[in-house]
Amino acid sequence: MTTATATQRPRTVLYVADAETDASDGAGALEGVDAGPERSVHAVTAVDRVRNWAPDADCVVFAETPTTAAGASLLEVIEAAGSTPVILFTDPSFAPTAARSTDGIDGYVRRDTDDAVAHLADEIEWVCRETGDAGSADRAASAPGPAERFLESVPEVVACRDRDRLFERLVETAADALDCETCWLSTVHFGEFTPRVSASGVPDDELEPTSRDGVLGETLRTGEALRIDEIATDDRLTAPLDGVTSLCCVPVGDIGLLQVAAEEAAAFDDRDCDSLTAWCRVAAAVLERIDADASQRTAHKQLQQERDRLASERDELAAERDRLADERDRIRALFAAIPEPAVHYGIDGGRVLVRDSNDTFSEVFGTDLEEDGDEAPVAPGLEHRGATLLESLRAGERRQLVSRRETADGIREFLLTLVPVDAGASDGEASGAHAPDGLLVYNDVTEASRRERAVAAAEARLETIETLVEEEMRTPLNVARGYLELADETGAAEHFAEVDDAQKRLGELVDRLVSIVRRDDVLVETEPVAIHDVARQAWVTVETGDARLVTRTADDRVLEADKARLRELFEQLLGTVLDAADGNDCGTNGGDEPVVPDDATDETDTEPTVVTVGATDDGFYVARRDAETDAADADGGIETTPVPDQSIATDGTGFGLDTVERIADAHGWNVGVAADDGRIAVAFRGVDAADGQYGDH
Repeated sequence: MTTATATQRPRTVLYVADAETDASDGAGALEGVDAGPERSVHAVTAVDRVRNWAPDADCVVFAETPTTAAGASLLEVIEAAGSTPVILFTDPSFAPTAARSTDGIDGYVRRDTDDAVAHLADEIEWVCRETGDAGSADRAASAPGPAERFLESVPEVVACRDRDRLFERLVETAADALDCETCWLSTVHFGEFTPRVSASGVPDDELEPTSRDGVLGETLRTGEALRIDEIATDDRLTAPLDGVTSLCCVPVGDIGLLQVAAEEAAAFDDRDCDSLTAWCRVAAAVLERIDADASQRTAHKQLQQERDRLASERDELAAERDRLADERDRIRALFAAIPEPAVHYGIDGGRVLVRDSNDTFSEVFGTDLEEDGDEAPVAPGLEHRGATLLESLRAGERRQLVSRRETADGIREFLLTLVPVDAGASDGEASGAHAPDGLLVYNDVTEASRRERAVAAAEARLETIETLVEEEMRTPLNVARGYLELADETGAAEHFAEVDDAQKRLGELVDRLVSIVRRDDVLVETEPVAIHDVARQAWVTVETGDARLVTRTADDRVLEADKARLRELFEQLLGTVLDAADGNDCGTNGGDEPVVPDDATDETDTEPTVVTVGATDDGFYVARRDAETDAADADGGIETTPVPDQSIATDGTGFGLDTVERIADAHGWNVGVAADDGRIAVAFRGVDAADGQYGDH
């Protein structure tokens, strides 16, 4: 190695403070002062370090106030510094006169001024010249000590990006700094210390793996250096090589041990152990950074692959969505030609009449549309759209609407298409205006709608994932990169804590991405829930006025459901049913206006409305009875549940049950509504009981 001359050699300063943070910050500030020669400032917190390193230093700075608890070690530091000058860098509370009266203090600088650090740098140069440049020049002209040799190699080690190169440089520097070629690194492998890298003085075929049991394993576990001055008289360890008398063994993080051996006894002192320990700590920190970089690169690559996969999946889903849209359009274009349920409408005397319905209609809906006296039959889905149907037929307009209806196979979703047909008939009115007929075609789109909702849910998940990958993951990556650059520049190990935090944040984001990818919006988490318990909980959150809730313990049912969503269903349903009671919306005439019972009056002095919650064979129901009906059925045993020939789907009823229907769909239930004078009932079918029977709660 090249020996630095006196003019080339940086001024070596020990910056002593009680707290490690104060020592590190102060050393960095002093080293950054531009004035004077280049300085190599080392942060020191222990008196023993001062004693070991002071002979190779030009100056010792004591950066505490002697009258405080942190500055009580001043005299010990002066003694440990020996002939090396000591400068007191203190608060003004310790006056210069007190400093001059203290033996061993060669300089004094107040640290409460704006340019205190610059004054300290000037004082160091002045004191070093006053106390004898000759001695400093002699030290500078001599070969650097182990600590300086290690320090000279720190930048090269910090620059390592590969584990093997780091291990080689670790051993090479240790051997050179201690002038000992019997040096090697053993790493933990399958419970043993296996030789990994060795210096030139160690034969390749003589080192054998060593068990982790015993003193070497204890050294790795405690992190404390092991020094043996005479192996022959120490029963803790046998000589690893022939001719080895003394040994110094230092842990390198938790990956292994750096061992230096010599033929002479007591070849290593405390300074050697301290220098070697500090060197191994630097190597462990660099190794941690290398591993973190590798993990970060791997995580980044995995995330990139996951993003590409999700983007590909998104494109496939978009293509599927477009395909479904094209298929829907094609199906709509073929409605008039395929064998679907169909109803032939016409206008007679200003009324819309059913002229005919096909066989498929009867098979699907289990009924034939026949005129009953003065009542004109209305096809399912048009009970409350008579005015719209009449207007469309008169205008000759093609219209479509979606409706969920009761069929022989349960509740199904249909696309209703009204196709004008010019039949050349008259509506019988005095004007003799031409009124075309119309063909109403039912197309079952239940499955297509479910797929479309699934695609929409998947798109929402993909958008969330894209936002996380593009926005939230960038911040921890930038944080990690910034602190790695700081660590590279300063060699300060504390920056790696920030890198670790960024890595944890990335891990949390990866877990969040995985949870989003695996989430299925169609399914819900279920648990056994008693419907009466949930109904009563929902009742207290709804504006009920004078209404009364009736539940029967024997009629309760325990079912599998998402409890929070079921409570939301009851809150919405109870509010809607009670609102319908307040609005007297207890039935319809198939047109746009509600039916008002003949015996309805304006009197307000009535009995409260009764809302009943009960169970059916395959589900449950919520029913409302108004005051008149409740009085007529004083025994309380009236039938309030929907029967099959009364049930219609929730759309078009005017009750606003969209939220109820979505929650029921999420659970796989069918919803039906029945209404007549004074009564409304909403029934839920296809409900799986938690225990297959009713229970008491």
